[in-house]
Amino acid sequence: MTAKKENAKRLGIYLLIVSLFVLLFFVCRKLMNESNTAFFTIYYCLFSFSPAIASLITRAVTKEGFRDMKLHLNFSGNLKWYLLAFGLPLIFFSARILLPIIVSGHSDWLSGFKFQNVLTSMFMLAALTAVQSIGLLGEELGWRGYMNQKTEPLFGTVGACLIGGIVWSLWHLPMDMAGWLDGECTFSDSMKMCGDRMLLLTCFGTFLMWLTKKTDSVFPAAMAHFMFNQSQGALGELLSQGGIPENVELGMIASVFEYATMISLVVVFIGLLLRENKRSPKTA
Repeated sequence: MTAKKENAKRLGIYLLIVSLFVLLFFVCRKLMNESNTAFFTIYYCLFSFSPAIASLITRAVTKEGFRDMKLHLNFSGNLKWYLLAFGLPLIFFSARILLPIIVSGHSDWLSGFKFQNVLTSMFMLAALTAVQSIGLLGEELGWRGYMNQKTEPLFGTVGACLIGGIVWSLWHLPMDMAGWLDGECTFSDSMKMCGDRMLLLTCFGTFLMWLTKKTDSVFPAAMAHFMFNQSQGALGELLSQGGIPENVELGMIASVFEYATMISLVVVFIGLLLRENKRSPKTA
């Protein structure tokens, strides 16, 4: 069997196992929601770790072994990428959340952004990132530590990063559709939210795949993933210290900046990927 066929086979097994977890989540969601037992927590944890579980099962079934799982920090020459992993989500969500407020003429709402408060928040995020991002290895071992290795020989670096972002966004569908599955919102409202999230997650997932490629380690992706999850909350906490009216809506301005920041993110990283791909030595 050729190397490409072997990679395709392993990728197929991996995606099949992950898909079974997704299907089971959809099937069991109502039971999980109605259950007052530990079943919900147990299966939610299993689902969260399903990418890592799938990668380990695939490695065992195909007798590939457990080498090159990218479980090394690999700081040498990569410190700038670790800093980018920490800082980019903050920059992204700052632009997405704060610019509409400033442009709409409500900069007085930013009174919570005092130097001491911002510095405290940054130190807290740094401390939490160093400890809690380890918990995200349940995803990163699968998506960035395994799938990227199988997709790159088949689709190239650009294709691997883009496909990795798309697949990662699709995997979140059961969680993003929880409101509809639980009967708390309409299908159309749920799909609108899913569409917004899929665009955002595809863009950010592309970055996480690229980051792993640059550092040959899953830890920068785990760090960036944690910051992606926590940055909005940190910014929201600072905003809450200002005089913001309840249930405020900024209308079209907020939508423009929301999508502009998403599109800017994916354009920048696709550009970087294409540039690096062009510079890569061609093999016969």
